[in-house]
Amino acid sequence: MGPMPRPPGILPISLGLAGLAASSALLYAGTPWMATFFYLCAWSSYLVVIHGLNLRWLGDSHGPGTTAEHFRCAWISVPWWLFFELLNARLQNWAYDGLPAARAIRWGGYAIAFSTVLPAILETASAIQKWLGREKTSAPRLRIGPGRLKAATLLGWMFLLIPLVWPRYFFPLIWVAVFLLTEPWLIRNAPESSWLFLFSQGRPNRMYSLLLSGAVCGVLWESLNFWAGARWVYTIPWPQEPKLFEMPWLGYLGFPPFALECASFYSFFKHAWKKSSRVNRVLFSISIAIFCLGVFFIIDRWTLRSTLPLGPFK
Repeated sequence: MGPMPRPPGILPISLGLAGLAASSALLYAGTPWMATFFYLCAWSSYLVVIHGLNLRWLGDSHGPGTTAEHFRCAWISVPWWLFFELLNARLQNWAYDGLPAARAIRWGGYAIAFSTVLPAILETASAIQKWLGREKTSAPRLRIGPGRLKAATLLGWMFLLIPLVWPRYFFPLIWVAVFLLTEPWLIRNAPESSWLFLFSQGRPNRMYSLLLSGAVCGVLWESLNFWAGARWVYTIPWPQEPKLFEMPWLGYLGFPPFALECASFYSFFKHAWKKSSRVNRVLFSISIAIFCLGVFFIIDRWTLRSTLPLGPFK
């Protein structure tokens, strides 16, 4: 008899846990470069662990069944988060301290960090949905008619534009604006990909898992950032105290709806991508690359507060 096959997911779980342990140990030991890269190393290790858990529990990961689609999720995650970075140039809700002075390394860090946002939310939500188990068939249903969908779309545009006019008072609205814009489209064109449609049909687990995923990822993001040398700090006008790590307590209320936005956006992107021609995909990819480089410049100009030399890269 040959060796017993390794259970799926064991390798990424082991590698991810090893990465978390090594990152923490090097940070505790005072390794200079780990202070700069701790967040990237530790957060990427968590993502590998949760990916392995989903492989073990579900036989798949956050939904995409192919390696190409996993990479596409990470790829589109970069401009997705950069959309919020672009808004932040006006809102001025957060800033970056202690990033590498060398632009090539700093921009590479932007790309890697932002590529993990969508995969982390969706992977964590899949694991939580498995934990929630079967949905109750007696769950209440919600009627969503055309009038409510039009009202949601109008509200989404208002929630997106009003903070740009009065950022001091209405900045939290950006964390719910996107799903108000995308969910009506999904309900009309791809209802099974809409967490709101599933909820309306008495199938709430997808929405619940996303809300919990946002809370889990939010706490992990903030805790890892707190110990990192290269980090973000909050400059929101209110409230500043009390805090858990760098984030004011009330700020944690934004992570669950942000997870809903992530799921809505990615479902919208997947269906739009599937219907696009090859030429349109190439043009879209070029546009995304230009957009990303442009927003990197904007981050350096408006959001980056301080840099530090890194070894020979000064």
